[in-house]
Order: sequence, then C-alpha cells, then structure tokens
Amino acid sequence: MSNGIGAVILAAGTARRMGRQKLLLPLAGHPLLTHVLGIVGKFPWADCIAVIGEPEAKLAALCQAQAIRSVYNSKRQQGQATSIVLGVQQLVRDLAGIMFFLGDQPLVSQALIETLIGHFAQSASSKTIIVPCYQGQRYSPVLFGSYWLTALTELNGDTGGRQIMCANPTQVVEVNWPEKAAFYDADTWEDYQKLKQEIVD
Repeated sequence: MSNGIGAVILAAGTARRMGRQKLLLPLAGHPLLTHVLGIVGKFPWADCIAVIGEPEAKLAALCQAQAIRSVYNSKRQQGQATSIVLGVQQLVRDLAGIMFFLGDQPLVSQALIETLIGHFAQSASSKTIIVPCYQGQRYSPVLFGSYWLTALTELNGDTGGRQIMCANPTQVVEVNWPEKAAFYDADTWEDYQKLKQEIVD
C-alpha cells in the first residue's frame, strides 16, 4: 500500500531544549532514533531517506544498520524546513505522496502509519494532506499528496509543513487516534523520562 509513497525521517534537529543529542539516548537498549528507523523500515516505500545532523558519523551508522540511506543537513541551524526541503529533493520523482516522520517520536506505531496511508488511498486525491490528531491536536507523521511537492521544496523557517496546512485547510484530512503515546517525543529531559516509562528496558 505504501509503495507509491516516499518517506522522510527528520533527524537533523539541534536539540536546543534537550541540551544534548537526544536521538542517541538509550531507550529499551537501543538509541532513540533506532526505534523510528525500525518501524519506518518495515514498509515498502517507493523511496526512504533520513535527514541527519550531528554527530553525522554516528547517526549515519544507525541509518545504515537499518538499511535506510541518510543525507547530512548542513543548514539545519536555519530550521526544520531545511530538512524537509533536502529530504524531498533527495527522493525519487513521480511519488504519490510523502510521509514525514520525526526522529524523536519513537512510539509511532505500524498501525498508525497503516491507518494514515489507508485514509490517503481512500481520498484518491493528490492534494490531500493526512494528519493524525489526538483530542483535537495535530501531530506527526504527516502525509502530503504529490500536489504539494513543489510547495514543500519552497518552505523556510522552523514551522515545517504547518505553513502549507494552515494555508490550505480544505485539503487537510484529520485522522483521530486514540493513543497519545504514539505522539510522545523527546523535546526535553522530562519528555525522555516519560518515554522510558512507556518502554520497559
């Protein structure tokens, strides 16, 4: 079902709030990023890439271990949009859409990804944007139809794809999801501790 869709894993953040490289923090015996790479790697994407930052060698090695290619974002200090642009530029052409994952969202589930892809297939429109929601709040991963590929390469700043969603509300399909844990990330040390409680070492 996902073989016409590309996947981009955004893993080049500077982790300002955490104060350290959060993607390498241990979680259930593996670096945090490995959990995201593992679940994304289960799907037969048309193409898949992780956009990484520092330490480049260690992050690239994690991607290679999961058979996911990576690209280094030298402009990551300018905001998340630079990673989105770089990721889209690196993917093959003629995709049905692109799903964007956050490298620090390790509890994203196969069921959630399958559900989002299913809603995209049902929409049968290249303009559709699929976004999961929990209690009215939008989260990642987000799936953009192919119509938005050019717009995605023109993003700037640190708001990412939200710019496109806010400007085109009628094209956004919200998918309610019952489990908030799927959207837990590791922006702060407290967030990381909460993740550790969700996954038993």
